[in-house]
Amino acid sequence: MEKKITLQIGETVQLQLESLGGAGYSWVIAQNDEQVTGVKLSGTEREPRKNEPVGGSSVTNVSVIGTGKGVSSIKLEQKRIWETDKEPLKTVVIEATVV
Repeated sequence: MEKKITLQIGETVQLQLESLGGAGYSWVIAQNDEQVTGVKLSGTEREPRKNEPVGGSSVTNVSVIGTGKGVSSIKLEQKRIWETDKEPLKTVVIEATVV
């Protein structure tokens, strides 16, 4: 998945990603230009739904903060951090332009 955002220095844009924390998957920052953007990840538990299996999904909040003018290609990967020899389950690329 790819997403494009534009923000100003000091501005924060919030995004949400489906997460599979109950199955051992985490979102990690694989790439970011820290001179242009800061990225913070935080989890949010979701209330279990009726008939939803154990180990279901939750939400990961992504905060992108403009720190300097330019373009940053942010790459987020959903993977099990101990499985270093496997490809990520999902990859999200955010093209962030800070003006």
